Amino acid sequence: MKIRTSLRELLCPLLLFAATLFSAPSSFGQGTPWIAEPRTGSISVSYFNQNATQFYRGSEIVKGPLAATDANLGQNTVWIGANYALSDAVALDLQTGWAESYVDGAVGPSGGEENYSGLYDTHLSLTWRFADELVDDLPSLAVRFGATVPGGYDTGYINSLGDGGTSFEWSLIAGKFGSVAGVSGEFGYRERGSTSINTSAVGAIEGVNVDIPSEIFVNLWVFVPLGNRIRIAGNYRFSNSTSGIDIGDEDFSPSRFPELEEDRQILGGRVFADLFSGVSAYGFYGSVVGGRNTAKSTILGFGLSVALGGGFGGGL
Repeated sequence: MKIRTSLRELLCPLLLFAATLFSAPSSFGQGTPWIAEPRTGSISVSYFNQNATQFYRGSEIVKGPLAATDANLGQNTVWIGANYALSDAVALDLQTGWAESYVDGAVGPSGGEENYSGLYDTHLSLTWRFADELVDDLPSLAVRFGATVPGGYDTGYINSLGDGGTSFEWSLIAGKFGSVAGVSGEFGYRERGSTSINTSAVGAIEGVNVDIPSEIFVNLWVFVPLGNRIRIAGNYRFSNSTSGIDIGDEDFSPSRFPELEEDRQILGGRVFADLFSGVSAYGFYGSVVGGRNTAKSTILGFGLSVALGGGFGGGL
């Protein structure tokens, strides 16, 4: 019992940082094997911006229709998220967001308007940790189950907010803190549904649905505390569609954007700082370093997280 208590006293601040770091909403789903204290959690608000002047047509980097007006394809997203630990092994996460996309001149042959805005996708997930590094000889291990409900936006434009369609996902997550740093890895599968073709999009056939390709995803993290209040983290994310069509295929049209085989590799970093009791801030910067049928974006984000309940929230 004394060994377990001393380990918790040593690692608890780092584990709480990791739980808040991963539960903070972002533009991309992620999981953590670390759970906050039972009946505690956090609320987060964040802003992310994505910008691109090039994209991958198939696996080739081109300007494509962006070259017609030297357009910048971008999206701003405000996320609101909540994390709550039901027990020392089970946690719930919820995030939803509002987004605005933009592109100069609606990029000619792709059609549509320069700006779209509205409710973005909503994510709900449950994490069950079945091994705890504080009491076992194993790393912390967890499984995560999640579902996504799309917002009411139109698909089929180059600057549509998303692909639409409901999805379900599951992943296996492992993580371990050492004396000076921690690492985490997640491997998962996302089963995606179908969406109705937007009849106003170029090449649309009324009454037709398209299947959104399912995908395999990997999230890798390494993070290092710098004193008691500052932490830095590096992140690599990989998602690979299991099927789909390429931009430029004979049967491709902009209305079928959700059906693309979209692969993405993102490399980025995050700085995390404790401001005062229960309140933390973080900043994120990353870029798409490889992909297929996706924008070659840079990503910038920042946010605030407020811990609630028990010792985790400082009595809030």
